[in-house]
Amino acid sequence: MDNEGNRLRGALRALAGTGSADHQGSAAYTGSPHELLGVATPGLRRLARDWVRANRAAPPKDTLQVLDAMFAGGLHEEKTLAALILAYTGPARAATTPARLDAWLGELAGWAEIDSLCSNVFQAEEFLSAWPAWAPWLRRLSEDANINKRRASLVLLTGPARYSDDPRLLATALGNVARLQAERDILIAKAVSWLLRNLTLRHRSAVVAYLAENRTALPAIAVREVTAKLETGRKTPARRFG
Repeated sequence: MDNEGNRLRGALRALAGTGSADHQGSAAYTGSPHELLGVATPGLRRLARDWVRANRAAPPKDTLQVLDAMFAGGLHEEKTLAALILAYTGPARAATTPARLDAWLGELAGWAEIDSLCSNVFQAEEFLSAWPAWAPWLRRLSEDANINKRRASLVLLTGPARYSDDPRLLATALGNVARLQAERDILIAKAVSWLLRNLTLRHRSAVVAYLAENRTALPAIAVREVTAKLETGRKTPARRFG
């Protein structure tokens, strides 16, 4: 597996320029300081699926070593490709420890890279099966000096909160929101809103109570979007015409 990272980087460079040429392929949009190749998302997904299929028999530790190298690489798409491979490889996720995930997060910057690794990659049961290890780490992540990791402490819970009724996830999610709701940087404010909106699907009454108690402390965008979600099922009110 030693050469797999280099092979994947070569495949990415071969796909350079296949993505959108507008602002969505820019550092200003993604928030990433890393080199952007402009690879189209379908090409990234296809490359990830092909790699997972070809290496299905590889032990999780070998896959994780490849991902270590990719997350530490200098290409934006190298990092997002690593996140896709992880999303498609259950055994590798099961073998991922909080310490390893923390190290990967330290190599990422900007909402696009953080969300690629944190949004709907890890499932609720994967956290809950080793909750004594994950719970304190998720709390520490919300207190990290790195704003990207603080965003991760919220985004990592958006998927599990959407699909699980487990009260431990609810308590951890609301605890992280409470520690971060005073921040007004858009990286945090939008993630606070996202997590609270996802919590409304299975914990509506808890979110209603939290919003009532913390309305003045929460970012205005979170109050607006969560209120709209509770009232209409959308994060923004439907437009009125005429």
